[in-house]
Amino acid sequence: MSLFGLPPVWGWLGLGLALIAAEVVIAPGTYMLWIGLAALAMALISSIANLSLGTELALFGALALGSAMAGWVIYGRRAVNDAAQDLHDLSRTLRGQVVLLATAIENGNGQARVGDSVWRVNGPDLPAGAKVRILSVDGATLVVEAA
Repeated sequence: MSLFGLPPVWGWLGLGLALIAAEVVIAPGTYMLWIGLAALAMALISSIANLSLGTELALFGALALGSAMAGWVIYGRRAVNDAAQDLHDLSRTLRGQVVLLATAIENGNGQARVGDSVWRVNGPDLPAGAKVRILSVDGATLVVEAA
């Protein structure tokens, strides 16, 4: 295959470098890197073997699929920062904490002070100032039990 009279290696090399540059500059975290690596592999293959256009495109498709799957496996094995994962998950961060009731729980509803804020709570009837343990978070309401 020849494009504009140039050997195919230059086309694959240009495509590969353009895809890798696009991954870095325009859309980091996408799979253009892996497809770009497949194009670079095609540049190497086309410099060694003289293949037809159909064969090159089919081989590029297979290489792109294989490298994208390898990227998916590699990205999937990255370590997850557990502290950051729980940062905005109130059910995980508040569950189990013992707090004081700001107002009495009457008819199942009251308020508790958590840090520097006051939360609505649902639980058994208890007097103001009683210690309660947070069982779960239901929207903006804490479900509590006597501690």
